[in-house]
Amino acid sequence: MRTLEQERAKYAYDKIMSVKGKDFEKDYARYVKSAPALILTNGLGNTLAFYKSKKSEAYSKLYKHIEEWLKKRGYCSEDQNALEWIANTDSLLVFQATQEVLALLNWMTKFAKAELKESEET
Repeated sequence: MRTLEQERAKYAYDKIMSVKGKDFEKDYARYVKSAPALILTNGLGNTLAFYKSKKSEAYSKLYKHIEEWLKKRGYCSEDQNALEWIANTDSLLVFQATQEVLALLNWMTKFAKAELKESEET
């Protein structure tokens, strides 16, 4: 049996490795590293809406990876998107989901630093 922390680590590692070698790898690494600050400053809903509004593959993948984790953890159902769930749920649950996403991003940031190429300015 795995702990929740181990589940987060495995999921984060799998998602980081899924973008390794892709043409958007550097952008994805940069976005993963900046995600916690964006969430803490603007909130989970605003950050996810920003990611979804962008047309780049790196933003799209990061949005999907976070949304998949929220579904896996039971925050939103399979037939809901994360933004719909955030807009229609209790603020306490959104706060809990935010903490969960920040914990996931902690692992994703570590693995991105270890495994992904970074642009020269980072």
